[in-house]
Amino acid sequence: MSAVLPVLSLLAAVAQTPAVDGPERLRVLARDGPQTALITEVRDRPDDVRDALRQLLALAGSGDTSPRSLIAADHLAAAYAVAWRDSFLLRQVSRFRAWTPDGRRTKVAADSLRLAGNKALGQSGVAAALRLWRESVRSAAGIGDTAGIAAGLGNIGRGFYELRELDSAEAYWSRSADLAERVGDVRTAGNAVGNLASVQKDRGDLRQAESLYARAGAIRLRSGDARGLAADENNRGLIAQTLGDFAGARRAFEAALAANRHAGRRGPAALNLVNLANLAALSGEPEAAAGRYREALALYRAEDDRPGAAEVWHDIGLLRSNRGDYAGAIGALAASLAIYEVTGPAPDIAAVRRDLADVRAATG
Repeated sequence: MSAVLPVLSLLAAVAQTPAVDGPERLRVLARDGPQTALITEVRDRPDDVRDALRQLLALAGSGDTSPRSLIAADHLAAAYAVAWRDSFLLRQVSRFRAWTPDGRRTKVAADSLRLAGNKALGQSGVAAALRLWRESVRSAAGIGDTAGIAAGLGNIGRGFYELRELDSAEAYWSRSADLAERVGDVRTAGNAVGNLASVQKDRGDLRQAESLYARAGAIRLRSGDARGLAADENNRGLIAQTLGDFAGARRAFEAALAANRHAGRRGPAALNLVNLANLAALSGEPEAAAGRYREALALYRAEDDRPGAAEVWHDIGLLRSNRGDYAGAIGALAASLAIYEVTGPAPDIAAVRRDLADVRAATG
């Protein structure tokens, strides 16, 4: 019998199982499949590798005495090393293997806290997320997990960016980039550099922002970070819009949207839609803007991203106000404010309250 047949049978079984996709698909192949098939999948699906590896290490650190999950983690990290010529994940698995059972549990807990912070950001707001991210960094520091510290600092930087505290965001992202580069974590480094570019964009230093986006893009290509590349493209669209190049901005937003839709990334796709809607509003296309806002709102709701939904309601309120639909504007702005009063941040609460007061004043 041909040795190819077992490989084809496994891939066919994986492909035909609706529940097996994304990181789970890689976990199945790492546990049960041939390494050649795993290498191919890792090359094609690099954005899923870290989630799959984290899940395998969580199983290995759960107290299960079976070595199966840790062996699968080795297989996955080795496949990534071949596919992307990057041994960082292999070093991470070796480090995990060397920790005591308590150290392994601490690593798993630190990663879980960081992910819980990501979820809290969308449900409860920045303050709740920051508490979890800081606890994650403390746990990672307790076992000398430099990569975990770098990732957590990057999340904390995002929190300060959401609060519009650019100096603090820059400090955390700079430290994250430094630590990530030190341990060879190119994906975390690329994220940090891309985020530093956004700080410069928001400060109005567009030349420095473009330079940093280019640097981030070069780093991201080394790890196949399609999500990060799409984010950078979206941000280049914002720069083009600032410079009055609406056609260039639209091309950038649409390219980012296509990439995110293809990969099933609903949150980033919603952000692209918001930017396209804002651009349509600026271009005097209110109907197109309203349609894009509705699409974005549906995606944010599907993601349970409450601040994202609040942002869209705010934008819808402004669009309706500009069209003279004051009752509709008040309803949309009130919906935005109701969310922001739970999640924050304070600058957004203040902005919506100000706009709501202006609309009410306009109605007499």
